Amino acid sequence: MLVRRSILLAFAFASLLLIIGGAAFAIWRGAENEQNEVAALHAAHFAAGDALATIRANVFLGGVITRDSLLDPDSLHAVRYNEQFSEIQSATEKSFRVLVQSEQSAEERAALNRLHDRVNSYWDSTKTVLDWSPAQKNASRATFLQERPRYRAEIVELAGQVEQLMAVNFSRERSRITSADDRFRGSLAGTTALALLLGLGIAAATVLHIARLERQTATADAELRRLSGQIRVAQEQERRYLSRELHDQAGQMLTGLRMELASISHDAGEEEFSERIAHAKGIVEQTLRVVRNIAMMLRPSMLDDLGLASAIGWLVRDIKRSSGIDVIAQVDPAVDGLHDAQCTCVYRVVQEALTNAARHSGARSVGLVLNMSGEGVEGSVVDNGLGFEASKKNGGAGSAGIGLVGMEERVRELGGRLKVVTSPGNGVRIEFHLPSADITKPEYASLA
Repeated sequence: MLVRRSILLAFAFASLLLIIGGAAFAIWRGAENEQNEVAALHAAHFAAGDALATIRANVFLGGVITRDSLLDPDSLHAVRYNEQFSEIQSATEKSFRVLVQSEQSAEERAALNRLHDRVNSYWDSTKTVLDWSPAQKNASRATFLQERPRYRAEIVELAGQVEQLMAVNFSRERSRITSADDRFRGSLAGTTALALLLGLGIAAATVLHIARLERQTATADAELRRLSGQIRVAQEQERRYLSRELHDQAGQMLTGLRMELASISHDAGEEEFSERIAHAKGIVEQTLRVVRNIAMMLRPSMLDDLGLASAIGWLVRDIKRSSGIDVIAQVDPAVDGLHDAQCTCVYRVVQEALTNAARHSGARSVGLVLNMSGEGVEGSVVDNGLGFEASKKNGGAGSAGIGLVGMEERVRELGGRLKVVTSPGNGVRIEFHLPSADITKPEYASLA
């Protein structure tokens, strides 16, 4: 659960960073695009204005050349006038190409075509005049010069119309860029608001998560102190029990043996001597039995000598004999193939489960199942006793005392899992799993 929460918080932080980074990149790109569009629009508008001014100036220059040619009586100067006119006409065509390449509306394009046609007509008449002979100049000079200003006025008027349309088009493009900028600012505001909301959400979730972890840490510390106290109490109780057993049974028997041996007299009769020796032997046997029981309680030797299945079989028979509970056990003999640490863990878990069932559950019967699979050893201990209120915090072992907590810790240390299912009046079911190597599973051996 904690890992999933950490992954979720990391993903949320990464999303926030991506949103902030994306917003910053969008701001940079949007500002750059807007700047480029405005710069391109101004450059095109200025270039179109310059081209239109050049066209006007060239029209007037063409008029000047035409007048000078008509007033000049020397026909040898005609070549010079034609060269000047060609330069003016070429510059005018270049200016028209600049105007055509600029962004235009349909109305502006039509006005520009009319201006172009009128200027070409004006150039045609100019070229015709430049080719006149002196006699033609003298005959038609006055009439031509009178009509020329009217043509120039028409061209200037058409140029003014084109200029007005260009100004309107420029304003329209500026409005479009402004609208696009407004939309960009709106989307940027939405992105910023989203980033702020996400940041606030992540901050709130982080604070709550940290507060929850602190509470869990405090609870875990309190639980650890409680369990440490229980461990110390359990150790003292165990030492007291071992001390009492050794003193009350083994110590007394050894004292009796010493007294019995001391009372044996060499001058006693053969029959009395034999009785005292037999009594001493009985005391020794009882002492050995007590010591063996204590040793079996600490760690059964058959766990090392005969294997886990035999040790559990002895444990089941001892529980049945001492408590009168009917224990039905099915143990897979393949469990003997487990490693020493796993054998010890399984034995202690089963021992604790059966002991709890015998001492606290009030059960009449207990079922024990141990079997091997390709994934490891599976075990369950089920009784029909009183049960208890399972802790919601850790699956039932946290509130049941140090025994179940110790079982959980043993299983967890070996990479396994333990589950306690219980409720008041419904008995207790303890399930555990330990991973191990693949072992061939033979038939079950009944130890009931």
